[in-house]
Amino acid sequence: MNVVRPWVEAFAPATVSNLGPGFDCLGLALRERGDTVRARKGEAPGASVLRIEGDGGRLPLDAALNTAAVAVQHVLDRFAPKASIELELKKGLPLGSGLGSSGASAAAAVVAADAALGLNLPQDALVQAARHAEGVACGSPHPDNVAPAIVGGMVLIPSLEPLRLVPLPTPEGLWVTVYTPGCEVATADARAVLPKTVPVADAVGQAARLGMLVHALHVGDLRMLGEAVVDTIAEPHRARLIPGYLDAKVACLEAGALCCSISGAGPTTFALTADESRAKTMLEILEEQYTLAGVPGQGLVDQVGEGARVTSAPLH
Repeated sequence: MNVVRPWVEAFAPATVSNLGPGFDCLGLALRERGDTVRARKGEAPGASVLRIEGDGGRLPLDAALNTAAVAVQHVLDRFAPKASIELELKKGLPLGSGLGSSGASAAAAVVAADAALGLNLPQDALVQAARHAEGVACGSPHPDNVAPAIVGGMVLIPSLEPLRLVPLPTPEGLWVTVYTPGCEVATADARAVLPKTVPVADAVGQAARLGMLVHALHVGDLRMLGEAVVDTIAEPHRARLIPGYLDAKVACLEAGALCCSISGAGPTTFALTADESRAKTMLEILEEQYTLAGVPGQGLVDQVGEGARVTSAPLH
């Protein structure tokens, strides 16, 4: 007799990472867009991917190459070595966008698998597993996407060994506009253009701005927050990979954005504002500028949201 094995479904949000000076150590979760993963107990030990939807056939079903499966396998190896998990992915995020697409899949997968197995793992264990999968996706196991995708809100990661997650407050009235132009920037390519060495003055300035950013979040000073979101290390090199980016940034700042920068590896551009109406204006400006540059895409106006969560009925 066939045993019915129930699915557990989880959702993980898109993320905006780096946030100016927070290279590889700072990110925030959005509310509206993300990836959905279903997990259920299988028969053969290990993690496997049965189906992927919404990726245009581009993502591998091979569990050793799929970030969702790699993340779940990391969980199994550490906490349930004899268990089996089958996965189905529904991509809601574009690939190579700078919105944490691979991280969202990994985050949703470990949350769904954790619930399917009844492990009740702490968030840091889930982040470690998802971070491990990011190493497969882009060659660097950075946590600035998967940490906010799992924890939610704004998260600072000051240490990797041991992993430390520091949730930060989100000021009231903060709005986020994100726009993904119609081009792709592979994370590996975006990392390849980074300088091998950084002048001391740039390192000091970046550290000072990150400190100011954290302080601005704690005191709720949006103007100071915008002043802090400046990146003199990665952005100047990555900007040339995104057609129209510099013009789009100037236009947003001239129209009253608190700040405008590149999300993650790009090409997604984000702007922060202090009200919804101005955030919508930023969306119109970004649409116009990237259309003029020949790379029209899509965007949205959103706010900071919660992290990955189970969206199906509880298992009994």
